[in-house]
Amino acid sequence: MGQVILPEAAVYIIDEAHQLEDTATSVFEVETSDYALVQLLSGAVFKAHVEEEVLFALQSQNQLAFSEVERLSQENVFRIDTDLEALSTLAGSLTNLQDEMRKANPYSRMEDGDQPPLTDEESEEEASYDLAVKGLGSLAGKMKAVSSSSQDDLTVRYAERIWGSRHLKLRLHAAPVDPSLKLARHLFEEEGRTVVCTSATLATNGSFDHFRSRCGVKGVPLELISGSVFNYAQQALLYQPALPAFDWRNKDPFYDAVSAETVRLLNVSRGRALCLFTSWSGLQQVHDRLKHVAWPLHAQGQLPRNLLLDWFRETPHSVLLATKSFWEGVDLPGDDLSLVILDKLPFPTPTDPLHEARTKALEEIEEGSSFRKYMVPLMTLTLKQGFGRLIRRTADRGVVAILDDRLSSRSYGRQARRDLPPAQFSRSFLEVYRFYRAALASQADFSLNVFGEADEETAGLRWTWQLTRMQDGKTDEDAGTLSGVDRLEAEYSAALAGLGNLRQRVSGAGRNTGSFGVELRCSEEAGRRLSIGALPASLKERWLEELAAWKAIDVIGLQSTGSG
Repeated sequence: MGQVILPEAAVYIIDEAHQLEDTATSVFEVETSDYALVQLLSGAVFKAHVEEEVLFALQSQNQLAFSEVERLSQENVFRIDTDLEALSTLAGSLTNLQDEMRKANPYSRMEDGDQPPLTDEESEEEASYDLAVKGLGSLAGKMKAVSSSSQDDLTVRYAERIWGSRHLKLRLHAAPVDPSLKLARHLFEEEGRTVVCTSATLATNGSFDHFRSRCGVKGVPLELISGSVFNYAQQALLYQPALPAFDWRNKDPFYDAVSAETVRLLNVSRGRALCLFTSWSGLQQVHDRLKHVAWPLHAQGQLPRNLLLDWFRETPHSVLLATKSFWEGVDLPGDDLSLVILDKLPFPTPTDPLHEARTKALEEIEEGSSFRKYMVPLMTLTLKQGFGRLIRRTADRGVVAILDDRLSSRSYGRQARRDLPPAQFSRSFLEVYRFYRAALASQADFSLNVFGEADEETAGLRWTWQLTRMQDGKTDEDAGTLSGVDRLEAEYSAALAGLGNLRQRVSGAGRNTGSFGVELRCSEEAGRRLSIGALPASLKERWLEELAAWKAIDVIGLQSTGSG
């Protein structure tokens, strides 16, 4: 801002401009923590030039000041609306130490003195000393900003508890409620400057009104909403099942339904799915219910973000469960990803101190406007970003499933749907099945998942098959135990048992098994051996009989990731 970081130029191009308000908020935000002073005073300069008693006293003041903040609320994130006296006193102590260290600077030079030049080592020490002194002033300024209520009409002060860190426990913020004034002054209103803002998700409700108001764009700018290079009507299907509405007082029915629908969708997509959640609790609810699916599965938090994405790209038929940081900036083109599931419409958390302050400011101008002018546009932009994870190239094909009833039952949901790319829309699972059947050139009418695992009660092996009619997701299963065989033989036995059961049902209905295809999902090694017929002699003949009985048996071998 003001060419401090970027050089002066006649044209600025801002890509991903839907992030501009958040970026400006971060730039103008003041932030400090309970560990900032501890970290600063641990430097060699302070140990060498400040008495130990002074350092100890400052750290004691620091503990007292942040303990005062912690006692304000039991929430993980909470607003600060009072003056923080202990923190203000600490800021004053840091300013006093800064003044004392400036006066006692051992490297200061007399202007009229005839002194020898500093050695290289002394020059480095002088630079370190100056940096330490400036650090005191910077930290004091931040503490003053977050401790005083004098700017509370323009900023929102809040605290967040940090979990899982050995040193850092509490972080304090003072963020601008409305960064648009500074954006207008520093970016958009400079004489003779052209600013180009571009993003795939910049418009809401067919206009740039939200972006202009939030980012301080005045006047009559040149605007363009261009068509897409993708043929969404052919490449994508938007699916919304009829699930129960989310009730925060009783969440289990919703997440039971979300989990069941996710399993049904994964069955026809063959995994290859990114499941996006609006909250950590929602992710955990579904993850707990999906631990025993056949597909390789990981959830955010099990690995660092970049390693999760690498795993997803390298693992066929994989499933990744993730939250906010994966709704945008994730590029998984091609066959790696053909299903995106969104659990709910991604509204901002209304109790978040920053969103709460901004909605309050809008309500003071026009009562009842904050939901329409702030919450809905933000939700729509995030929804468009989530949808955008699916189609990344002109050859990509897939389904976006939004499991929130409000997409159709509420006017703002229907408007958000109109803002999404013009994919086919359906509420019928049969259409999802047909989409994947055509996209994958599949002959499968049924899927058969088989498992072999140790049975603790019998000290043998337990086999399980899960049989699903793919067009509607109706599932049945059976299990049994074996002794004296290995895990692969248990899978073969499960496959033969499941195929035999299905053959009886088809024949009992007066149909010919030769008219139906089956997709068999098993472990990677079992899949390899089944594909080449490398089975034990006692099972091989039965396997060949099953191959001859059906129109097709397609085998998919899946990697195991120990997702539980």
